[in-house]
Amino acid sequence: MDNKKRIKKEVYIADDEEIIIVKKKKKSSIIIRILIRAFISIGIFILSFIALAPFLLQVYGDVILTKMFFQTWSRYYPWIDITKPNIFSLNGVNVYEQTEPNVTVGIWYVTPSAIEIDHSLPTLGDHLKRYIKSNDQPIIMYLHGQDGTRATHYRANHYRVMTAFGNHIIALDYRGYGDSTGIASVNGVVHDVLHVFKAIRQTCPENPITIWGHSMGTGVALWTMNNLFQNITDLKKPSGLVLEAPFYNTMQGFVSYPLTRILKVNPYFMQAALDSFTTVKLDFPNNELISSLPLPIVVIHSEDDNVIPYFHVELIQDYVKQHRDKNLPSVRFITVPRSAACGHNHIYSYPKFQEIVSDFSFLKRSPST
Repeated sequence: MDNKKRIKKEVYIADDEEIIIVKKKKKSSIIIRILIRAFISIGIFILSFIALAPFLLQVYGDVILTKMFFQTWSRYYPWIDITKPNIFSLNGVNVYEQTEPNVTVGIWYVTPSAIEIDHSLPTLGDHLKRYIKSNDQPIIMYLHGQDGTRATHYRANHYRVMTAFGNHIIALDYRGYGDSTGIASVNGVVHDVLHVFKAIRQTCPENPITIWGHSMGTGVALWTMNNLFQNITDLKKPSGLVLEAPFYNTMQGFVSYPLTRILKVNPYFMQAALDSFTTVKLDFPNNELISSLPLPIVVIHSEDDNVIPYFHVELIQDYVKQHRDKNLPSVRFITVPRSAACGHNHIYSYPKFQEIVSDFSFLKRSPST
């Protein structure tokens, strides 16, 4: 009798284990089927997007290209308070400038850690009056790239490194970026930068100002400089220009953009893109402006940049050799080696970065008189 009970119990246990095993197999097979369907759906979406890209460009070319270039849709993470530089361990303050009746841009003014920030001061000019003690103190205007905001983490790291050896940084979000209002356009973002430059000059008419552009910001910096030299005669010009990871011109930048490299699989895509560019005002002739601007220029580019490949700086270098007047200040080219693994966004982490920046003549403070 006991043996019969034991046998039944073992059979029950065996049955339960088999049921558990069967359930596990069913559960795993369902997950596998879901993943397979997800991958198939993603693949169909990508292939459909590649196939439809030329048609979409023909119909919505101006909207698509503008959104690709000015990625204001990637504003910022909602859990980050963009108004507080201190959450990034920065000694700075958040202020705003109204650049047009319906446009207000957000600005971070970041100083060396030894300066005590007075957060009650309302405007950029008020802060400059308080912290700029001499007219030989360099000021850097930082112009960021096409996505994110002034609070993007690697940009905050850049400010921290630069202020650690004595610089004052003014970083703004163009219209449409971050908490800045308005809609981004080439003329619009350049207007914003010019307005902030003029606001700095009102308080600091003689201080050396360096414009530092990164990625898309190199195009904005060059157009800003061109406007300053061509159209504004009553203000002291910037002392120098730094172009970090610049692109050769708009078309070359578009052709080598990571998303474009995928879409070029469709042989009709590039022709549709070229047709769209004839109607969209996204003109950044960086190569031409670098060759004509009458001030010292430094170009820094990393060999392992996958967003704007290194060949862009090689093209710029060749163009400058052929077209820049020998009587103009020189253009200095600095290559960050592939071994440093700095990529597109982390040149500030290069071990020789401080040594390089300290050697820029237009950032050095002259002896006080």
